[in-house]
Amino acid sequence: MARASAVKMPPEANAAHGCEGARRVLALMLTFSADDHTLTARQLAERTGIALPSVYRYLTLLRETGLLAGDERGSYRLSARLVGLARAAEAAESIIDVADPVMRDLSLRTGETVILVRLIGRSAVCVHRVQSPQQLRISFEAGQPLPLDRGASAQLLLASLAPHIRREYLSPLAERDPEAAALLEKKILIAGQQGFATSEQEIHKGVWAAAAQVMQGKRMIAVLTVPSPLVRAPAEQRTQLLGQVRASARAIEDGLRAVRR
Repeated sequence: MARASAVKMPPEANAAHGCEGARRVLALMLTFSADDHTLTARQLAERTGIALPSVYRYLTLLRETGLLAGDERGSYRLSARLVGLARAAEAAESIIDVADPVMRDLSLRTGETVILVRLIGRSAVCVHRVQSPQQLRISFEAGQPLPLDRGASAQLLLASLAPHIRREYLSPLAERDPEAAALLEKKILIAGQQGFATSEQEIHKGVWAAAAQVMQGKRMIAVLTVPSPLVRAPAEQRTQLLGQVRASARAIEDGLRAVRR
């Protein structure tokens, strides 16, 4: 049986010391997705707000540890080493074991893709998904980051944070567009009170989404979300779809309580 080898930290690791350095490294890694799997240092700097010289230092760290690969054109991609890490993380997520059958049932009843989203670092991350059998569908991959300033899932995730932490997370949006930040704060407060949220065309054009919080005790640990093409989510059917999502979220909570007994 192969044994896992320890990751040797290169001298450049000093460039990413402390919590802020760790956050920046995670922000860079979470910028990659199935759609944007190859990015340049300049693109990473633009999307994360990290200064370009710092991006290069963090990229050196990630390449030395084998988590990132680069080519002669100056483009970077996540390495195959992360596949094993992703599988290990998914295996460790007991919530996925409980949520998967509930999500499959919900997908079967609605005909839509169902995703489970958690707050990881400063990103909303899809940790598990059940794909819709429809040809017209919204595609998500496990590990895919989602915007934290848009969408129904983000509203609920942000509602779970203490106000001062939430303000810190949303400070880039507040600086860029104060009105949008104020409107989002209102949506967040309502979502937190209700325990559910909806959004329309906030992340993808032509998509309406319904999301419900998944609680474990008094702590929100995930958000269950169904993104649906508008052609299959007319106004008269949205209440029913939201009710199905909320009922499934409660079913996951019941399953988690049973596991803990």
